[in-house]
Amino acid sequence: MKKSIYILGIYNGHNATVTLLRDGKIIACVSEERFVGVKNYQGFPKKSIDWSLSYAGISSKELDLVTIPFTVEVPIYVEDGKSKDNSINILSFFYRSVSLIRSLWGKIVYKFPYFRPLGWYAYMFAAKTVGKYVTERQNQSIADYLHIPVKKIVSFDHHLCHAASAYFGSNFNRKKALVFTLDGEGDGLCSTVSIFNSDTIVRIASTPRENSIGYIYQYVTKFLGMKPGEHEYKVMGLAPYAKDIDVLKLFKKIKNLIVLNSRNKLVFHSRFNTLDTLSYLTKNIQFVRFDVIAGAFQKLLEDRVSEWINFGVNKTKINTVICSGGVFMNVKANQRVATLPSVKQVYFMPSAGDESAAIGACYLAYQALNKTQMTNLPAYPIKDLYLGPSFSDELIGKLLKKEGYDKKYKVNIIKHIEKHVASLLSKGEIVARMTGRMEFGARALGNRSILANPSSLDVIRVINEQIKSRDFWMPFAPTILYERMHDYCINPKNIDAPYMMASFDSTPLAREHFKAAMHPYDFTLRPQILRKEWNMPYHALIKEFERLTGIGGVLNTSFNLHGYPIVLGPEEALFVFEHSSIHYLALEHFLIEKND
Repeated sequence: MKKSIYILGIYNGHNATVTLLRDGKIIACVSEERFVGVKNYQGFPKKSIDWSLSYAGISSKELDLVTIPFTVEVPIYVEDGKSKDNSINILSFFYRSVSLIRSLWGKIVYKFPYFRPLGWYAYMFAAKTVGKYVTERQNQSIADYLHIPVKKIVSFDHHLCHAASAYFGSNFNRKKALVFTLDGEGDGLCSTVSIFNSDTIVRIASTPRENSIGYIYQYVTKFLGMKPGEHEYKVMGLAPYAKDIDVLKLFKKIKNLIVLNSRNKLVFHSRFNTLDTLSYLTKNIQFVRFDVIAGAFQKLLEDRVSEWINFGVNKTKINTVICSGGVFMNVKANQRVATLPSVKQVYFMPSAGDESAAIGACYLAYQALNKTQMTNLPAYPIKDLYLGPSFSDELIGKLLKKEGYDKKYKVNIIKHIEKHVASLLSKGEIVARMTGRMEFGARALGNRSILANPSSLDVIRVINEQIKSRDFWMPFAPTILYERMHDYCINPKNIDAPYMMASFDSTPLAREHFKAAMHPYDFTLRPQILRKEWNMPYHALIKEFERLTGIGGVLNTSFNLHGYPIVLGPEEALFVFEHSSIHYLALEHFLIEKND
C-alpha cells in the first residue's frame, strides 16, 4: 500500500492557523483562537498542531514536510507567551523598541517625504539580516517541538502563498487564471498579480509594502476608534449610511492618496508611506462625520481595486480572476470586482486573510515535493470548510451530566433535531447550533451558528443587545438554499458564493423574506449559498423551514459572544448559552432549553 503524503502548514502570526494536507487534499484547517479562547490569537499554534495530527492519526515524524507562509517573519513567541530560545526573546524586545523608533521616524518622513527611500533601505536590510536570523531560530523551535529535522521545514513567499491558496483551492485550478493578492503587507509586498496555469506560476507585477491600500483602510479603522486588523468590516458596514453628496466631497480630497502607477497600472503608488496614514488622517480629516469617512474610504478601496483588476484582465486577456489576501475580506469591494464586465469568472479565497496563507503553503510544498519525486499528482480544490473538530452525542451527554446541565436546564434528545429547530425558527425563536465539524475561517457556515427567522426585524434587537453586543449599524447575513439563489440574489453571472465572501444586490422578494438578514440601508446580501451535498443536515433544516414559512433561507450569525472567537465545541457553546439570553441550544441531537 502506497504511503500517504502529509504536509503541515503553520502560520503563527495574527490569527495563528494550522493546515494539514494529505495527498493533495486539505483535510484539516483550524485556528488557535478557537482552542485558547482568544480572538485572533497570535503565537505558536500548539493546540491546533496537536489536534490536526491527532485527527489524521499520525505522529509528527510521519510528516513529509512542514511549511511556513513567510520567508521572513517577525519574532512570535513560540510557547506560553515566551520562547524557549532566549535569542528570540531578546530580538522580540529589539523589534518592539524599533517599532517605537519607527513611529517617530514616520512623523519625520511624513513631513519630509524625500527621506522615504532611507526607510525602505533600512527595512530591507533588517529583513535580510535580523529577520532572516529570527526566521531560522523560529524554524528550529518548530522542529524541536515536532521532533523533526529542521531541513523538513520549508518557507514560501507570503503573497505566493495567498495566490496558491486561492488558485489551487478553486475549481479553476487546472486552467489559466489571473490571480490577484492584496493585503497590508507580507514579505515586503502588499500586492501581486500572477498568471497561474496548472502547475505553472508567473508573477507579472508586485507592489512594495509602503504603497498599501490595506494599511490605509486599517488606519482609517483605528482613526474611527475601532480595532485595526479586526474591525475593518465595521467600517465597510458603516459606509452605506453616509450621504453620497458628502462622500463625494471628501472623496475628491482623498482620491489621489493612492493610485495605479502611471508606468505600470498593475502596481499601486501612494503619496506617502502608507504606514504613516494616521499622520495624514490626523492632520487632514479632523471634524468630518464618521460615516462620511467610512463611505469615502470604502469608495477609494472599491474604485482602486476594481480599476486594478479591470486593467489586469484587459492587459492579459485572461478573464478568469482569482483573489486572495486580507483586503478581499471586504465583500462590497468583491461585489464591484464580480460585476466588472471584463470579468467572466471569479473566485474569492474563503477567509482570505493570513489565516488561509498556510493552505497555500501546503499546496506549494506539495507541488515542490511532486517535482522532486518526478510525479504529477493533482492538488484537490477546497469544497466545504468543515475542517475542524466534531463532538459525539456520547461525549456531549457525559458533559451535560457531569456539569449538572441536565438538572439546570430542560434537556431532550431529539432524533430529527433539524425539523425541530426549523419549527422553533418558524415561531420566531432564536436557536444556537453546534453540530458536525467546526468550520474554518471568519464566517460561521451553519455548524457553529446562531439561527433566526430572517423576515423578523424583532430578532435584530434581541441578537444585538442580548447575545452578540454588536454595533447597531452592522447587518446580519443569510444562508440561502442554492436552488433559491436567483429568487433572492441578483447574480446574472451565476457566481458561486458558498463562503459569505461577496455581497449581492437583492430582489424585491429578498427584501420581504430577508428584512433582518441584509444591509438595512443599501439592501445588499452577503449570503452563504448552500448546496445540499455540502451540508445535508443544515440543508434539511432550511428546507423544513422553507416548508413551514415559504422562505428559502435563515438568518445565520456566528455562535460567539462579542470579542470572543466562534465556539469550538460543547463547552464553549454552553459558556455562551449561560452568558447570554439564548433560550435554545442545539448540541448535535441534544436540545437544551432554559427554564421560563
